[in-house]
Amino acid sequence: MMKMKVTDDLGRVIYLIKTPRRVVSLCPSLTETLFDLGLDDLVIGRTDYCVHPEEKLGAVQSVGGPKSVSLPVVESLLPDIILAVKEENDKKTLESLASLYYKCVIFDINSVEGALKMIEKLGEIFGRRERAAAMRASIGEGFSRVGRAAKNPSFIYMTWSSPYIAAGTGNYINSLLTGFGFNNCLSGSFRRYVRMELNELKRLEPDIIFLPSEPYNYTIADKIKFEKFFPGAKVVLVDGEMFCWYGSRMEKAGGYLKDLFKGLGVVRESRES
Repeated sequence: MMKMKVTDDLGRVIYLIKTPRRVVSLCPSLTETLFDLGLDDLVIGRTDYCVHPEEKLGAVQSVGGPKSVSLPVVESLLPDIILAVKEENDKKTLESLASLYYKCVIFDINSVEGALKMIEKLGEIFGRRERAAAMRASIGEGFSRVGRAAKNPSFIYMTWSSPYIAAGTGNYINSLLTGFGFNNCLSGSFRRYVRMELNELKRLEPDIIFLPSEPYNYTIADKIKFEKFFPGAKVVLVDGEMFCWYGSRMEKAGGYLKDLFKGLGVVRESRES
């Protein structure tokens, strides 16, 4: 491989003199995407939260949580490259790794388009351009079949409880849902994630409230509570991975979202192949 110049999402320039063969991935979405790009043999380190593909992760060394990475463990693995995400990983940890002269590529995924570009960049770094292009095309095809929500229904997408936190703007979740015609009740906040009391959220009068399985695992008991608080809204428990994992998980998300939105009765139209 010729010398490659890689500019990450923070504008940092990393030079690679050969294709990396020892990879530490500090984000679940990145780890899954690497495996789905056929790079199984290269991934030597991952976080405790990297759970897909489950059947292949047993032999991959854990380096701790995304925000509690063990520097000694990472150093012991002698990685050629470390892949991280700005929102997912601790800034001081990444600065420490960079100061140790490790090649760290940091992604900043705030939109569907940014996620697709991430796939392309991984394809370039690891010589999997064709496979990355096929993955991107598959995602586009799946998303094109989802359809678009009629009348721009308003939504609140919860991400945490005690305190209650919901997705604002400038994040992947918001980009995903607004791209399908939904209107974020918190779009006026200009914050990525918004902390509010339930009474404050109630005043927003959402049409739909999404309660995901992660990062906070909302349950049927939470659904019942929200239905009492928001009698005019549709409250739905959803698979959080389909809304906040980017990369190859997006291939599965298209079909999931199509069925979900159809079940909610909000899809105006859908293109079938």
